[in-house]
Amino acid sequence: KQWYQRRVRAITKRGTFVGNSLAVLVLIYTGSSSMVGMWREKEDLWNDVMGGGITGGFYKSTRGVRTAATFTGLGMIAGLAVNLVNGTIEQGSSYASDTLSDTARELWER
Repeated sequence: KQWYQRRVRAITKRGTFVGNSLAVLVLIYTGSSSMVGMWREKEDLWNDVMGGGITGGFYKSTRGVRTAATFTGLGMIAGLAVNLVNGTIEQGSSYASDTLSDTARELWER
């Protein structure tokens, strides 16, 4: 019973901080991916990847260039994952493989 009460106290103590932090990250991600899409005048995978990179860079920008660059890369990976998961949920199980193959084909054609 004490274990349960400690967990509940910890969640109520830190829950609002974590929730607000995640909300700010989601707001930056959504805004940046939308802005990239408007700037590029395209709606594709790269908007989410770049939005994730911008979000990751902002998230750790006060820790120095090296840390910001690391989190930019991690944010880009997270943006790719968000795009693939969201697309799979909305459009079916072949979305991820189709999107990745189409993107690879576009890159090789350049």
